[in-house]
Amino acid sequence: MLIRSIIFYFLLYIWTLILGIVCLPYLLLPNSYVRSLANLWIDGILKFLKFTCGITYEIRNKENVPTHTAIIASKHQSAFETLLLFRLINRSIFIHKRELFFIPIFGLYLKKSNMIAINRNQGTRAMRKMLDEVKQRILNGYSIIIFPEGTRKKPGDVPDYKTGVAGIYKESKIEVVPVAVNSGHYWPKNTFIKSPGKIIIKFLKPLPVNLEKLEFLKKIESNIENETNKII
Repeated sequence: MLIRSIIFYFLLYIWTLILGIVCLPYLLLPNSYVRSLANLWIDGILKFLKFTCGITYEIRNKENVPTHTAIIASKHQSAFETLLLFRLINRSIFIHKRELFFIPIFGLYLKKSNMIAINRNQGTRAMRKMLDEVKQRILNGYSIIIFPEGTRKKPGDVPDYKTGVAGIYKESKIEVVPVAVNSGHYWPKNTFIKSPGKIIIKFLKPLPVNLEKLEFLKKIESNIENETNKII
């Protein structure tokens, strides 16, 4: 799989570079144009994964995919769910670390897409700023995609759900849709090589809006972890 992975990354870098440079004028247009460009970029990556690495995907429980403004809280094992969730959920944005804005060309498109960046070094100040931005985005009709553990986890790692997702839940007062994945088996963390197989993205039943903080944290973790462990 080493050669196949090398080919995938070669195609990914060339595709990203060409699209990013050729379409720079899109940055002067409304962000809906950048969204369309991002969808095209993701579609290309999904094709590269299929034909070079033998990685396909399946979406389960499509009836739970939100068609209205919602918070999507997903298990995070690889970059795959980052791409696919953004592609699936219309008018959605991510909460991500601020450093991604500094990636040449890519960071410009992130800013244009109304993403929310968080400075992890600012503690509670960063959390307050992030919550204010989340509320504003929701008022503007955006769904929020968040990874409650804050970083990628290898399959089998001990869960580490942060309280930030509970703060977003409390402030936003909208449904939270948990998502389970198994992408870490095929797009492993901290390794170059990918393995062929089918990645499952499983949308779970939304959590109601009136749960207490501790009850919410318990449910979001147990629901995501239990369903992630069941995926075969």
